Amino acid sequence: MNISTPMIFQRVSLPKSAIFGMIMLLALIAFELFNYSTTVFALTDLLGDLHIIGISWSTILAVAFCGIDFAGIARLFSPLVRGEEKVESWYLFGAWLLAASMNAVLTWWGVTLAILNHETMGTELIDRGTMLTIVPIFVAVLIWLIRVLMIGSFSSSSEKWFGELKNQPMKPQR
Repeated sequence: MNISTPMIFQRVSLPKSAIFGMIMLLALIAFELFNYSTTVFALTDLLGDLHIIGISWSTILAVAFCGIDFAGIARLFSPLVRGEEKVESWYLFGAWLLAASMNAVLTWWGVTLAILNHETMGTELIDRGTMLTIVPIFVAVLIWLIRVLMIGSFSSSSEKWFGELKNQPMKPQR
């Protein structure tokens, strides 16, 4: 049996850096989905089932946190003339850093609740008290660091990753 590549992949040639940039973008989307779900889970526990106009408070805040994340990223991609850095950019950076830190706390809370509500096989290796102390902190710090480093990576390399797509027309590969 001969397996052939789909026609679209045979006709489109993308630079390796653009492919890497797209993989990073997919990873960022996955982190945002995780961020959103842990935030809703933790806030639902903290705030209960409170609603306004049929939307839960936890959903509103989770969307706000994710929105700040995307606003910070969008600001990094917007073109700036050298020396034109405005004070608003620093306020947005501060809001993004606060939201990322609050999300780390909510991730810690959500992972702690998940461990409490789930009987895990890990207690065979590690004492439950130790697991409840170390694992949520480890996950929260890891997610926070990855988010900061990934967004820093986007801001410093985005032109390299996606700039080639703007400057190079897609041409058929022969």
